[in-house]
Parts: sequence; C-alpha cells; structure tokens
Amino acid sequence: MDREERNTGLRNLEKGYEVRDPEGEKIGKVDDLFVDEQDVPEYIGVKMGLLGLSGTTLIPAEITTLDDEREIVSVSAQKEKVKDGPSFDGDQEVTPEFEREVREYYGLESEEGIERAPYGPYAAEAESEEDELRNEDELRVQRSEEELRAGTREREAGNVNVRKRVKTDREQVRVPKKREEVNVERVPVNEEGTGAEIGEDEVSVPVVEEELVVEKRPVVKEEIRLRKDVVEDEEVVEEDVRKEEIDVDDETEYRRDA
Repeated sequence: MDREERNTGLRNLEKGYEVRDPEGEKIGKVDDLFVDEQDVPEYIGVKMGLLGLSGTTLIPAEITTLDDEREIVSVSAQKEKVKDGPSFDGDQEVTPEFEREVREYYGLESEEGIERAPYGPYAAEAESEEDELRNEDELRVQRSEEELRAGTREREAGNVNVRKRVKTDREQVRVPKKREEVNVERVPVNEEGTGAEIGEDEVSVPVVEEELVVEKRPVVKEEIRLRKDVVEDEEVVEEDVRKEEIDVDDETEYRRDA
C-alpha cells in the first residue's frame, strides 16, 4: 500500500477531532487538513494546549490513523516529540522547505523533485482566524472531574483446616466375674459300715472360674460438619479525586466600564 492509499482514509477528517499519541495522551485537536493537487491528505494541522494557546504544529498524514467512529486521530509519535516539532502561526506559508523540515523531523523521506506551489497561509481555504472568532456564537470549554467508583472481587482469605490426631488415655472398667471354690466338710459316721473296704481312692472335682476378656473396637462418637455461609458486610473506601474548576475573567470594555 503506497502513501496515497494510506492517506486517503483521512478525507473524512473533521475539524475538532482529538489527536492522541500511542499511549492515549491527548496532544491537541485537529484544526485543518492539507491536501495535494489530487485531493490526497498530506498533513493535519493540530492546535495544542488549552484552547489552542500552545501553538499549532504540522503532522504528516503517514504517521496518523483515523478512528472516525470515536472522532480520534492516533499519531505514532509520542506527545513530547510532537510538542517539540516544527510549529507555525496562522500567517506562515507551508513551503516545500518547511515540509522537508517536518518530514525529516519525523524520520520520513523528503519528497524531492515534486514541484508545487506552497499551501499558502494557514487555513486559507476558510475565513481568517479573526473572522472565524467574530462569527462564532459560542466557545465551549469542557470541565472534567474524577468519579470515585468502588466494586468487589473475590480473593482467597485463608483456609479452615480440620485435622484428626490420635490421643491415648487410660481407662478403668469394673467387670464382675464368678469363680467356684471347694469347701471340704468332714462329717463323723457312727454306724457300722457294711461292705466297707479299705484301700486307696482318688476323686477329682472340677473348679470353674470366669476370666477377663479385653477387646477394643472403634466406635463413632461424633461428626464434624463444615458449612460455608455468605455474610454481608460493608466497608468504607476513601480516596482523593481531582476535579477541574473554571474561572472566567471578563476583561471586555463594557464590563470594565460597568
């Protein structure tokens, strides 16, 4: 895409569009559009500063991009570089020498060999600046101020950890138990025994007792339940905000006489 094709998109440019650098910093406002013999835009005139009081500068169309929907012209150069660029006043002609100075400042090739008359006084196709100021019914100055807005976003505030550990205690349990005891009782017998024999003999009597049996088994005694509830709270945010104030000094002859 040659330079003519790139610059054609600026034909829709209108006076008053904002001019910004790559960082979005405002440089000024479009005050004029300079075109060649084929009606191809070559430069834009930009008024800088409040109400254009910081002067006018010429910016080559090659380093600009038009956002017609947002009414913004983006320049590939930084704001400070544009501020320090070649400037001119309303009575100055845009001569080929001045064009060469502007193009070299922005690192563009000079258009050697192209013969054409100067553009003439700045904004020559319209009324002079004095006539324009006389014909304007109003001058609008925008006042801006910062608004404080606060919202919320989720973040991790910590964790609730549940940990089980084993603790050993000693317990005592009373367990009743039974056992048998053998009592020996001797009873005298005076009767005469019949058929009694004398000899050795042995009788065995089993003795029974209960013994303790100890068993340990896990039993669920308690259940821990964790539940998250949303609690609404309110916090006050305090920040400094800036706002512009406008003072109007009327120094016209009528006001002074009054």
